[in-house]
Amino acid sequence: MIPEKVTKYYELLSKWLAYYGFSPVTVHAEAGIDLVFKRSRFEASKFGNVDAYCCVKYFEKPDTDSFKSFSSRMFEMASKHRKGAPVGFGAMLVVYPLIVTENISDELYKETKLYCPKHFAANEFPSVIDLTTGFLYYYEQTPVWGSAYYSNFRREVYKFFSPKAWEADVKATS
Repeated sequence: MIPEKVTKYYELLSKWLAYYGFSPVTVHAEAGIDLVFKRSRFEASKFGNVDAYCCVKYFEKPDTDSFKSFSSRMFEMASKHRKGAPVGFGAMLVVYPLIVTENISDELYKETKLYCPKHFAANEFPSVIDLTTGFLYYYEQTPVWGSAYYSNFRREVYKFFSPKAWEADVKATS
């Protein structure tokens, strides 16, 4: 069962992702995902059409294996779901797997700083939000092969998933 705090976060997340141009995607319960959102748009800086997926799941006690496994499965799911030009040839795929928890371990915290999967013309950028602290954890480095995109991924993940970013955005527009 999903705790009330997580349900409230999901309600806010849905509104903010809609604000950023994402639409909900219906997936089968067997997929093991709580929420999926997709946005497709042309981005000249990424040389074509970019399909971005946000895949969200609550874990009571996530560990490094569940973090990596969930991220990998969400990348595979998004790869199968997207349509259009092949990635690398006028199209790009970006997948943002998000684990929602109230209980991040030191081991998982360290893994979020190290885990950086590599794909051709596609990106998998997983993160974990701890609703107890409000902190969002993700890969903070920039790999040489990702220098053109990683600062943007970090900015987007924070903007899309962090209640702290949402509060700042509301204050800035008030």
